[in-house]
Amino acid sequence: MNVIGKSLGNGTKPLIPQGEELARPPTRPMVLASLAAAFMLTLLPWPEAALWLVPDFGLLVLLYWNIHAPRLAALGVAFALGLAMDASHGLLFGLHALSYCVATFLVLMLRRRLEFFTLKGQAAHLAPLFPLQKALVLLLGLAYGQGQADWRFLAAGIVTAALWVPACMVMDRLTGRPARLDKVAGG
Repeated sequence: MNVIGKSLGNGTKPLIPQGEELARPPTRPMVLASLAAAFMLTLLPWPEAALWLVPDFGLLVLLYWNIHAPRLAALGVAFALGLAMDASHGLLFGLHALSYCVATFLVLMLRRRLEFFTLKGQAAHLAPLFPLQKALVLLLGLAYGQGQADWRFLAAGIVTAALWVPACMVMDRLTGRPARLDKVAGG
């Protein structure tokens, strides 16, 4: 019986992906290019009135790669991206770097579990992480005398969490990973 790309006789899928389900492995240039594109999205001239709603595209793409290519986007990449975010936002150096490293560490600890969840399940597990990252940046800024904290920026974490499923679908499509529509519908 041929099990390539089909379910087994008892209705279950094979443990190892077969045929079209195999994805080509990501490369370092692919990871860095996607992180650079996410960083560029952050640098767009967003309206001043809606700045507190702008999602953290860099963290979104970083966590995607932490799940799918942890050796190519680990703590060093998170730290460098965080320093670039600090420089672009004019913040004290290290605020985003530390918060990105904390988020990366937590996702790397949970990576094996997150790989087997549906996209909605991943979104549910990662949803608290995005506002917590924003809260960490705000608290560290307050601790180091960065003035007043605008707590409205926690809403950007919620918007980022809401973008997890569509962002994963776009990243899967751009990187050549197989479509996971059955995983989205499965809940």
